[in-house]
Amino acid sequence: MYERAFGTDWRTISDEEAIRRMYALGVSTALGAPNRSEFDRIRRQASTAYGRSVLQLSFEEGKQRVARNKGEYDSKQDLWEALVDEETTPSNTGRADVAMRKPTDKQGVPEAVSRTGVLDVRRDSFEQLRLPEFLRRE
Repeated sequence: MYERAFGTDWRTISDEEAIRRMYALGVSTALGAPNRSEFDRIRRQASTAYGRSVLQLSFEEGKQRVARNKGEYDSKQDLWEALVDEETTPSNTGRADVAMRKPTDKQGVPEAVSRTGVLDVRRDSFEQLRLPEFLRRE
């Protein structure tokens, strides 16, 4: 399933594409078609331990989605198509990215491994130095 949808003839891939491919590999593995060599190859693309852990999370998310949704579909192919949208894979559109079906964020990355907004601080430079509002006397 994975090889037909994504292909394995790539040299380098972006971080987002690696996450998408690891998710699809997780789905494929849970459906009984593991591809250990592709898993290892994608994992080697990560340059840090953090990157490797994000890829591992994406892989595990794919496996968990299959486990949660297995009873809703008649065949493995139907489940694959529900979790990984093959209509926008590189083999069909010539694009280098792969869109996945919900639940994903706007960029097609599974919610479990997408970036959280908690760490984004958008304040003026002095706001970080002031006391929090609940500690100020008025």
